[in-house]
Amino acid sequence: MQPRSGSWRARLLERWREGVRHKITPLGAMMVALLVASGTLALATAQNVFFLLFSLLLASILISSFVNRLMLAGLGLRFEVPAHPMAGEALPCILTIRNEKRWLSSFALEVVVPVGRRFHLPCVAGAGSAEVAVDVTWMRRGVPPPVTVELSTRFPFGFSVRKARVRATMTQAVYPSIAARPGFADVLTTVRNYAGGRGAMEPEFSHLRDYVAGDDRRRIAWGKSAARLDWIVRETQGLTEARPRLWFDTGSPDFERLVELAAYLTWELCYQGMAFEFAVGHTVVSVMERSDAYTVLKLLAEIAPAPIELPYDDQNLFILSLRDGLISLPGATEAASAGAHQRNGV
Repeated sequence: MQPRSGSWRARLLERWREGVRHKITPLGAMMVALLVASGTLALATAQNVFFLLFSLLLASILISSFVNRLMLAGLGLRFEVPAHPMAGEALPCILTIRNEKRWLSSFALEVVVPVGRRFHLPCVAGAGSAEVAVDVTWMRRGVPPPVTVELSTRFPFGFSVRKARVRATMTQAVYPSIAARPGFADVLTTVRNYAGGRGAMEPEFSHLRDYVAGDDRRRIAWGKSAARLDWIVRETQGLTEARPRLWFDTGSPDFERLVELAAYLTWELCYQGMAFEFAVGHTVVSVMERSDAYTVLKLLAEIAPAPIELPYDDQNLFILSLRDGLISLPGATEAASAGAHQRNGV
């Protein structure tokens, strides 16, 4: 446990970073000057009228400060982002201000959102809420830092402005950018050529059955046949389109650039109607429609670098990696840009 001195020092430092919470307006400064003048005259002349004026001015200033604080008390924030936020794009977000005071409204609120825009709310009713639409842009993927919103009011008399900073914690991860970067289009063309070179169709397994005279011996399941001491063949039904599998290298250099490349390929291939599989470690996502692409983007939003061995023994994978000898992109790291060709013979 930290000592008391550390705690009050931390609070003092936090207050210093937040700035002045209570600021006197020019009208308030004039009221303070009148208060000092009336108090001086009251003590100098002992006249009741000056004592009465001093009391009225002091009561007005105290009431104004108290109501200032009361207007900002009990206010809560909820920051709503779109269902599929992407980095680098202006996202239409909704800021909801909730008044948790059941019997008292909050008047004359000024809201300053992270982008610097100011909104004025005349009234937030008791136990009610008000919404503010604001565009926010996050440049990096992952869970963004808490959004700090500043609330202020000078109600009721305008003698002072009281401010409060409220942080809205974000829980939804921002997807990586799907914008094209230098060299991304060339990799997309390579992936499409790789998918076309694998063959358009392949048989799909259905079930096992007993051997019938005339069956193709190449379809015999030798393991099952040995176990049952009888001939067993594999039955297939129809033909299915061969889907390429993109394997993401979590140990690649220039990791963030590779994440953007993977997001770009996922979005473009899905947009062009190509079915494929995306693999990260032991996780494999079959991308058949737009919702599957969002699943991959969410996976890329939360992925972190980790050492891993490249599966050189599997020639059916298209490896997404900026290691030496794999994908070469303009502006990538020296180790990643040393190679000029993609593996897999493409």
